[in-house]
Amino acid sequence: MLHPHNPTAMVRPLILLVCAGLTASVTHAQIGWASFTKDNSRLNANNSTVMNDNEEKDYAWGDLDQDGWTDLVIVRKTPYTNPGGKVNVLLMNEGGVLTDRTAQYAVSSSVAGDNGFKTGTNDRDVAIADVNGDGWLDVITSAAIAPNQPKHISHPRVYINQGDMGGAWMGLRYEDALIPDFGTFPNFCAVAVGDLTGDGFPDLYFAHYEQSAQVDLNDKLLVNDGTGNFSDESNARMTSAMLDSSFAVSAVIADMNGDGNNDVIKDTALGSTGAAGPRVIIDYNNPTNVGFFNIYDQAYSGAPYHANVGDLNKDGKLDMIISDDAADRYLLNNGNDALGRVNWSAAFTYNTDDGFGSNNIVCDLNNDGWNDVLICDVDVDIPGCSRRMHVYHNKGGTVGGNITLKEESGGGSTGLKGITTSDLRGMHDVAVFDVDNDGDLDLVLGDCNGTNLFVNDLNQPGGPIGTNYCGPAVPNSSGFPAVMGASGSDQVAANNVTLDASMMPANQFGYFLTSQTAGFIANPGGAQGNLCLGGQMGRYSKSLKNSGSGGSFQLTIDLTNMPPPVQSSVLPGDTWNFAAWFRDKNPTNTSNFTDGLSILFL
Repeated sequence: MLHPHNPTAMVRPLILLVCAGLTASVTHAQIGWASFTKDNSRLNANNSTVMNDNEEKDYAWGDLDQDGWTDLVIVRKTPYTNPGGKVNVLLMNEGGVLTDRTAQYAVSSSVAGDNGFKTGTNDRDVAIADVNGDGWLDVITSAAIAPNQPKHISHPRVYINQGDMGGAWMGLRYEDALIPDFGTFPNFCAVAVGDLTGDGFPDLYFAHYEQSAQVDLNDKLLVNDGTGNFSDESNARMTSAMLDSSFAVSAVIADMNGDGNNDVIKDTALGSTGAAGPRVIIDYNNPTNVGFFNIYDQAYSGAPYHANVGDLNKDGKLDMIISDDAADRYLLNNGNDALGRVNWSAAFTYNTDDGFGSNNIVCDLNNDGWNDVLICDVDVDIPGCSRRMHVYHNKGGTVGGNITLKEESGGGSTGLKGITTSDLRGMHDVAVFDVDNDGDLDLVLGDCNGTNLFVNDLNQPGGPIGTNYCGPAVPNSSGFPAVMGASGSDQVAANNVTLDASMMPANQFGYFLTSQTAGFIANPGGAQGNLCLGGQMGRYSKSLKNSGSGGSFQLTIDLTNMPPPVQSSVLPGDTWNFAAWFRDKNPTNTSNFTDGLSILFL
């Protein structure tokens, strides 16, 4: 099924002309919908290969040593479409600190003179999976542009996890014989891992970049025999059209139509040999002959540069996100047609975008049950680190219905508290996993100048608490709606709550209010905004605050002495609601309110 979308360009550089004129207006931004703190003390790694690394980098993560902490693999290559081998890095998670243990655990090899991760390879992608069924996660790398190099340098690699001996992890070992020899150097930009034959063992799909290769290998489907040995069965299981790629830059193995069998999703960014236009295609697995593919379906055309999948509207079906050289897009899965192909929605765009994109990921950053979207910006083909990664907040909605993905940006803000636009500039890849084992997703950002780690504040001691409602507030003279927040603990016994009102006009007086009843009162006392409280309200008017130059104020409250006329103590099981009132001049003297914040105390 061809999605009704007109290609914007056939040659990638022309997209620059389109993007130069893109603009976006931002209103009602929910600034601070997720909060992070930069903490590079959790990176114990070499400056040249991690902290100040200026090479292209790609990430994969998993618990390699089975200690309950997620580890990180970094593959590195010479940036853009260039040869040149770089060493890879193994960061083991040691109690929440990602520590470089490459030399200890990732230098063993079946090839004499080869040093595993410490051997320079030009790897563009990496995946983690248990390929031999021993219960330990292995590592698969995808090599690109390595002419005149021996097979163990120019080809993909499989590193077998050696498990443990006497309670000590034995690390990873490169096994050269597990990947077949293609007779020439392959130029694989992506690797996808998943069971395609229905035998329970993960197979490999490699996406090929024809333009920089000596031989047009096209994509390769390597089938696992169950022991981690892979054989090339591409032509036996897929048609030439399915395997055809000109510049394939991403691949995913997932069950798109819900029939219980994994399919292949591939993005080729240039027109393929004998085929028209860049596109995202889905090769559907044949449910009556699993492991053989019978339907080729073009899901999207335009200028796609990376595709990924995930459930965006909580209906249990996999939707699609696309990094596009023009405007990035997402498509919702509306179920299947009579042939078992996905019926896709129209291609939705985001509210902000600054051109070329690359790696993208679907994940829930604020634990609200709705998956958000992150899109990196560094083009793997054309040099440039001037753009930035974008993080799109899933605003939620009706399960199975349309949703809005919005970057809550404005005024130089990314919408993420603690992360600036400069922190997101020139991003090759992002790793999203729980570094500190506190139940929320942290970020490892790999940009053109190095690596930084941002800890999610959601479940940190003293981190954000409460749930916003009744928002966004009516914009004030700052141009933004004011936001109510709180940090500390929702445990009554801790008596540790600090209220925070932000995004207010500068140098204005105000105070906090509270009630055990949420409500909505429009324009009370002639205010421009709305009060999100009802019932009997307590006022912290004796603790008058000024928003200062930053347009915010805070107050630490005593849960044993709530303000009059409430004048009661907070008890476990109570829900208390908070808002802030503040003066404003917009343009004449007036007042306004934040949105509401509800805290269930335990």
